[in-house]
Amino acid sequence: MELSAIVPANAGGPFFDYLVGGNEAGIAGRVLSFLAELDDDKRDGVAELIGGALDVIGSAGYFGNLWLRDAETTAWHVLLASHRKHDTGEARERFLAAWRSA
Repeated sequence: MELSAIVPANAGGPFFDYLVGGNEAGIAGRVLSFLAELDDDKRDGVAELIGGALDVIGSAGYFGNLWLRDAETTAWHVLLASHRKHDTGEARERFLAAWRSA
């Protein structure tokens, strides 16, 4: 996966349908899928890119990582709030594991 994949226009598939249709859980799932596919080097690259775009004083990588953690946590909150009964237990365990590792 290349860093250009984080551009919303490159998200492809049902991303925009989810956005227009009000399916926040679908968007959250796409965000979490994207983040799950990143190895450490790619995650650092994405963090640098986002941190640079934030244009804050300090380390772009640091602020980019904070932004990514916040995005991931928010996505988990959205998924858990959607009350999908078929995967709530598993999603809760994944959320708690992600929370502990953040």
